[in-house]
Amino acid sequence: MALRAGDVFIMFGDEPYRVYDHERSRIEDCLDVEALREGNRIQFGGGGTTTTFISGFFEIERLDVRPLLNVLPKLLHLRSEQNRSRAFQAVLELLAAEADSPGLGSDAVVRRLFELLFVHAIRAYSQQWGTAKTGWLAAVADKNLALAMEAMHADPQTPWTVDRLAQEAGMSRSAFAARFKDVVGQAPLAYLTEWRIYQAARLIEANASKISVIARRVGYQSEAAFTKAFRKVLGHAPSEHRKSVMSTAASKTSVFNEEMQEAA
Repeated sequence: MALRAGDVFIMFGDEPYRVYDHERSRIEDCLDVEALREGNRIQFGGGGTTTTFISGFFEIERLDVRPLLNVLPKLLHLRSEQNRSRAFQAVLELLAAEADSPGLGSDAVVRRLFELLFVHAIRAYSQQWGTAKTGWLAAVADKNLALAMEAMHADPQTPWTVDRLAQEAGMSRSAFAARFKDVVGQAPLAYLTEWRIYQAARLIEANASKISVIARRVGYQSEAAFTKAFRKVLGHAPSEHRKSVMSTAASKTSVFNEEMQEAA
């Protein structure tokens, strides 16, 4: 894949990749290059035309983002000549300026700018010709299906039926069910179940309430039915999810305390 000035690419996953100016160029290990870091800058090479890369990484832990990630390509490449919004271009310019001249609070500014960059990159991708004919992006771009999805997202606790969702979409029951399945790849109530469980997992991770209370907040009157659905979607029970979250939090706290002691 050839990169030109102004291009943006995002890789999803942990597959290795190489960046080089010519196929015969010697490849340097990224760890050796990282060792040259001074603050947020790495100066490397020399003897040729100066090239500046701005790079970062995203950690996406929220389960309710899965429907989006599942429809994105492993490599998202946005060329500079593609129709990008002025806001997208402004974020790129701000990132370049902040990286070139970091100041007070620069780390926090860069984090927020990368978040904005991600959002604008997804927007640009969704607007490309021929993109998102099926999947989550196609559904939210469909004016009828989008109404039903917005209703499910806003009120997962509502006892939705296919009939009620079809009414939200302004369609007949049969037409709605068929189009939803064709575009999203799963039936409306199957999608609703996953969305409810993702929201429940977030509430558990926030240590919000008892499992029974969380079950009701996402539309389950029976804790047993909620546990069964949770296990089907995520592969483990809600109680196990909470234990895992607490264990991870305790581990992070321990590492933080050790770092603070070393700093002192």
